[in-house]
Amino acid sequence: MLSGALARRYAQALFELGVEASSLDQIQGELLGLTELVRTYDEVGQVLYHPHISLTEKKSLMDKLMGDQVGETVRNFLYLLIDRRRQNLLPLIAREFTQLADDKRQVIEAKIASAVSLTPSQEERLQRELSRLTGKDVRLKSELRPELIGGLLVQVGDRVFDGSVAHSLERMREELRKTPEKEPQGIGVR
Repeated sequence: MLSGALARRYAQALFELGVEASSLDQIQGELLGLTELVRTYDEVGQVLYHPHISLTEKKSLMDKLMGDQVGETVRNFLYLLIDRRRQNLLPLIAREFTQLADDKRQVIEAKIASAVSLTPSQEERLQRELSRLTGKDVRLKSELRPELIGGLLVQVGDRVFDGSVAHSLERMREELRKTPEKEPQGIGVR
């Protein structure tokens, strides 16, 4: 079975537990925190993914690292992944879980790329406008891309709105290439 499909199944099971226990926010926060811990500290990932370290040692290490920051549901879920040797799916599961939780909450993520940082008021205006257009709450994820020169590149789901200066210049260049060249006309000379 492909990793994505398997991760979706695990995420769906955890999502259903979260809905049943009314703890989607808590589970999502803990799952993302756990994923960030493994991503940030290479040593943790090396131990967690190493095939010759026993399952008991992996659980013991993770138990110490998680402390009381992780609830019983996510802790047991991680232990299940370790037992089934699926801990490498943790980042994919976290992404799928977040998507399921966002769908349930009517939240959509918009990726914003701009040449310069947006001010808080600009972000707020953009967020309000995108919410109006999509009919959902919008979570902005910003990134700086100086090559855009100016303007914005906005991606909401599979839709892209390119209002960057670089894109406008490219469109203008294409239009100029399409325009047939005319012979210069002399003024008043025959």
